[in-house]
Amino acid sequence: MQSSQLLILGNGFDLHCGLKSSYKDFFQSTILDTIGGRFGLQQMKAGVTGFWETLLFGYYTTFGKVNYNWCDIETIIKDTILPIGGYYKEIAYKALTSVKRGEAPVDAIKTLNDPIERFLYQNCMTFYYSFYRIKTYADDEMYSLLVDKIFQDLHKFEKRFCKYMKDTIVNPNNEKEYNTQYIINAMNLLKTLTGFTDIQYKTIDDIIERQEEAYYKQLSPTINQPDWREKHILSKEFVNLHSVNILSFNYTALFDILGVQSPCLYNNIHGKLCMNKCAENCASCNIIFGIDDTIIQSQEENFELHKFSKTYRKMLNADVETSILPKKDNPLEIKFYGHSLSEADYSYFQSIFDYYNLYENSKVSLMFYYSKGFEQTDEVYRLINTYGKTLSNKNQGKNLTHKLLLENRLKIVEIP
Repeated sequence: MQSSQLLILGNGFDLHCGLKSSYKDFFQSTILDTIGGRFGLQQMKAGVTGFWETLLFGYYTTFGKVNYNWCDIETIIKDTILPIGGYYKEIAYKALTSVKRGEAPVDAIKTLNDPIERFLYQNCMTFYYSFYRIKTYADDEMYSLLVDKIFQDLHKFEKRFCKYMKDTIVNPNNEKEYNTQYIINAMNLLKTLTGFTDIQYKTIDDIIERQEEAYYKQLSPTINQPDWREKHILSKEFVNLHSVNILSFNYTALFDILGVQSPCLYNNIHGKLCMNKCAENCASCNIIFGIDDTIIQSQEENFELHKFSKTYRKMLNADVETSILPKKDNPLEIKFYGHSLSEADYSYFQSIFDYYNLYENSKVSLMFYYSKGFEQTDEVYRLINTYGKTLSNKNQGKNLTHKLLLENRLKIVEIP
């Protein structure tokens, strides 16, 4: 019986292939005024506005010289949404109370020591004041308007990131020119992870074949020469990818960039870059920034926060596709590469492990690939043990890691 592969990719895949796809790269290229930084000025680029852009800049000025956790977008979303909209809605309602008292934002935040809390508090107050000048709303209605505004700004922020990513892959002045070295590196890494070929790709012509004009002339001798065009098709060895399903947490879709049909099921779980030319009011961007649904579910008293859940956003953007998960009957290798294995995506991993009955199903094995300097044994251990706690049989959950190792169904493998 032929074995199948489910390859789960994170941003480390694109970074390994030379793409500047980190939030830090995005921030420094799009939001931070790097020219002013040469003269000791910490400021945003001229013309850059928005709740999340300004918040990210606030994290940078507060924590940037210590570490780069300030550029972890999903953690920032969680740490922002919960204080504003958590069970007690602390910041949101304190700010509303200050507005009702007629306090100015600059006076209301004097008692706050945390710079990020001051930013959130001031933004809430500024938003409330803009509505109170027009009409008096009920508290809950004001709160809902605030959450809607923050969510709308998040979508604008996603569009900004989408444009940045496309500009790193495709020449914004010529959509036919793309980052060929990234594609070559990505195909070679994909080869290493899946074993679909032994070929080491060196040029883009090793990956795609161009049908010559004579091919079209033979099919349609009467066709006008100006209408002739090259057709790109993948090299024949890519057919071996038919037994591989790829679940990508990135926004890049390799075969879309090449303009060819994917030889395997390839799903971008949080949306993917549209390959259209970006406009300010672009409606085709469907990439998702958000937080894990289990965090949202813990805030039962505040349903408004559901729109920040990745699961909810994915449901809104759901397209009609064949299931990305391979069939249960075949032997299966679930492979991970370049994913941080952060709790923000635990819901997805739990669903996959449940689907294949990881504890009992001896046909399913886990392989975690890493590159030297990016070891993640602790993260693997934490993921499996966290999943074990969800099993109904707690004793099974406690020995899940040991069982997988004993049955040779858990491997951590270094690749070049």
